[in-house]
Amino acid sequence: MATAACVPTDPPPQAAAPVASSMASLVEAPPKASAYLGLLRRSGIEMAIPPSGKFILVNIPSYELVALQDGEPVLRSRVVVGKPATPTPELTAAMVAVRFNPDWTPTPAMIRNEGLHYMPPGPDNPLGRLMFDLDDDELIYLHDTNEKYLFNRKQRAISHGCIRVQQARALAAWVLGVSPEAVDSLIARGSNSVPVSEDIPVALVYSTRFPDENGEIVSYPDVYAGRQTADAR
Repeated sequence: MATAACVPTDPPPQAAAPVASSMASLVEAPPKASAYLGLLRRSGIEMAIPPSGKFILVNIPSYELVALQDGEPVLRSRVVVGKPATPTPELTAAMVAVRFNPDWTPTPAMIRNEGLHYMPPGPDNPLGRLMFDLDDDELIYLHDTNEKYLFNRKQRAISHGCIRVQQARALAAWVLGVSPEAVDSLIARGSNSVPVSEDIPVALVYSTRFPDENGEIVSYPDVYAGRQTADAR
């Protein structure tokens, strides 16, 4: 500090306190928990959500995705999750890129048991126009869908395990920090992939108690009967 040269070499003990106080004021305080994170904590819902930055939370029993900025919801979307026979796993990963007009290759089990086949990019592709790449080891990802009517169902545990997102375009705009019109332009370019500027944490969780958009704690059916809820761990 520039003023250090004005301090005596051996200052009296009483002079040390103001210096310590001044240095303490330079230490940055940790981010304050948001009102939303406080609501979760008071409700006994334990989730490792950072107080700053972007974070995506998918709660399986409520069929909902919540995008948070600095701990506060900025986007909520209905989702479709895995059916009980092919449940969506609980995991934490990072979103690394958004793919536009993806193609789709079913797993060998899907081909053998359901007669599904490769689908090129286009309006009939099961992934829709957008796919959100995650760096997990279970081949689970978020995506658009060509079956928009499914979001009108109350019970939406009907996928092979991946997450179908109703507000996929709005989510892509938020993830990439661009306008919805820019997302439409990227879709119009055909198949392409855009990396996110900074990996965004994504948590797929299972909590049968979860706040709705009004901040009320709601109890949801146990989609995968017997699975332990996140707040009970």
